[in-house]
Amino acid sequence: MKSRLLPVVILSLIMLTLLSCAMVDRALNREAALPQDQVIGAEATDESQPVESAPTEGPKRLELAPTPTPLVVSADDPRAVLDLEHPDHVDYFDNPDAWFDYDNADRAAYKVDGGMLIGKDYVPEEKTTWWSYTDVSSGNLYAEVSATNGDCIGRDSMGMAVRVDNTSAAGGYSLEVSCDGEYRFRRHSQNGSPTDYIDWTASDAINTGPGATNRLGIWGYQGRFRLFINGQEIGEYWDTDYLFTFGTFALFTRASQTYELTGTFDDFAFWNIKFIP
Repeated sequence: MKSRLLPVVILSLIMLTLLSCAMVDRALNREAALPQDQVIGAEATDESQPVESAPTEGPKRLELAPTPTPLVVSADDPRAVLDLEHPDHVDYFDNPDAWFDYDNADRAAYKVDGGMLIGKDYVPEEKTTWWSYTDVSSGNLYAEVSATNGDCIGRDSMGMAVRVDNTSAAGGYSLEVSCDGEYRFRRHSQNGSPTDYIDWTASDAINTGPGATNRLGIWGYQGRFRLFINGQEIGEYWDTDYLFTFGTFALFTRASQTYELTGTFDDFAFWNIKFIP
């Protein structure tokens, strides 16, 4: 009897030992697998996050959109007398016939295309400014336009003129911003060189370099002019002669150093200023 019972007991002990080992193995394998599952989950999460690109030369900067005039300005801002929400004229450059277009290889080229006015100045020079003008006019006014630099350098510049003579397309007053962050205000002549009322002056309000966009603004009431760039007033001038009282608008790309300099304009608007007692 004892001889028959002993093998059964021994077999049972062996089976219990094997079963215990298997359970321990399963427990150990499961505990070892949990951290790996967590790592895989973390990797999947990390892959969905933005990956920082390799650093490039020079500082990394956020590209800012041009700043138009806010609809509400402070009481001491000259534009406070205007209904800024409703300009008297808006031009998104979707009508090619609204601006004078031409292409002269010795001078400049202008055309409306793709919802903007494209200006090219072929030869760098300081004496003459070649521009395109539109078919609307005003006298006492506030006007704005967004001007975007091409592949510029130094005092290559973009500008807007007001009160340009409707017949000769000459004369008027212009605000101009350079690639390197300066502005000037000029009175143009109908048969001679322009007069610099404010010579080149640096301003932190100007976005600089190729591809930068600036919102230019000219407030002109009689002989008083106040100048704005990207919503900030940056200068003022009184023209005691007050030679130009009414006229059309002009926009220009002016090359100082770069041959075939190109620039673009968008979102032109102006407001008529009523009589100020």
